[in-house]
Amino acid sequence: MNDSQQNIKKNVLEKIRHGDVVMRPKIYFTLQVIVVAVVAVCAFIASVLVVSFAFFSLHESGELLLLGFGVRGLLTFIALFPWVTLLIAVGLVVLLEWLIRYFKFSYRQPILKVFFVAVCVVCVGGLLITFTPLHTNLSDTADRGDLPFIGQLYEDVHMPHEDKGEFRGVVVSVATSTITITHNDHDADADDGTRVVTVPTNFNTSILHIGDRVYVAGDMTNGTVTAYGLSKF
Repeated sequence: MNDSQQNIKKNVLEKIRHGDVVMRPKIYFTLQVIVVAVVAVCAFIASVLVVSFAFFSLHESGELLLLGFGVRGLLTFIALFPWVTLLIAVGLVVLLEWLIRYFKFSYRQPILKVFFVAVCVVCVGGLLITFTPLHTNLSDTADRGDLPFIGQLYEDVHMPHEDKGEFRGVVVSVATSTITITHNDHDADADDGTRVVTVPTNFNTSILHIGDRVYVAGDMTNGTVTAYGLSKF
């Protein structure tokens, strides 16, 4: 043992004698590791579920179709993006990264590397969950009013944001330059009802049939929507 190590040992022993260092039993550190591990697992599961819900909501709402409606559609997509959900997911990933660094195997890993790996794992996990019926089943339960606490989140997925130029519905009639759609999410609110839609220029209405679900982006005046984007979904 060299002089430096002896000095460190001497200083530690001196602090113990003076009560500056509190001795802890081994079980204390074991329980600490267990608690951190449990919290890390919970943070991982929560972050994966939050990310998967974001994927589900973008797909189920039809808002991904906005990306094919030009610059205006892109701006509307940005306005409708679930930013709060994203912030929650980022917060959970940051917590997860901080907890992971508690364990010895990650001490010498760069912070950005650990964070990047955590983000990738969470995103892949969230994407995989979207291929399962989990969120669809929860959404159906929410529609029946049998899902407490988070049920409103799933109900909001089905609610079009007409104030931001987003309309959804089922086709009930088709004409040369207009279609009529009806929307009913069974909550008796303002977005329920029938809308006449003037289709975009050069849109071929022959591809639409009664009963098709459509997603419409446009401006509504006096109950008529002038669409700049329209697609089946």
